[in-house]
Amino acid sequence: MKYIALLIIIGIFAISLGNAHAAEITNQQVLATGTQNATVYQIIQRAFEIVVGISSLLIALLWVPIAIGYFSKDLDRKADAKERTKDALIGTIIFVMAVSGILYGVIHYIVVG
Repeated sequence: MKYIALLIIIGIFAISLGNAHAAEITNQQVLATGTQNATVYQIIQRAFEIVVGISSLLIALLWVPIAIGYFSKDLDRKADAKERTKDALIGTIIFVMAVSGILYGVIHYIVVG
């Protein structure tokens, strides 16, 4: 149960990261720089939304076999699902950190200082 709550929190965090990135540059700022830049911004924004959508799909596919294992009547399969939940959760956190840029910041801080 605690893993499901943590997964929901991670999902909300990932969605809020996408929304926060979209709110960084307002349409007024973009339109003030010219219509060509506005078009480029819209293309980049749409590409970012597509990448986030595909990433969400990949994360969901990662969790499907684990969720199916929890609903199994076989106790070995349930125990295996519990073990795989930890690995999938770590993978999801690393993936969200990589997409959001947090992982780059941490590695840059370690290397550069």
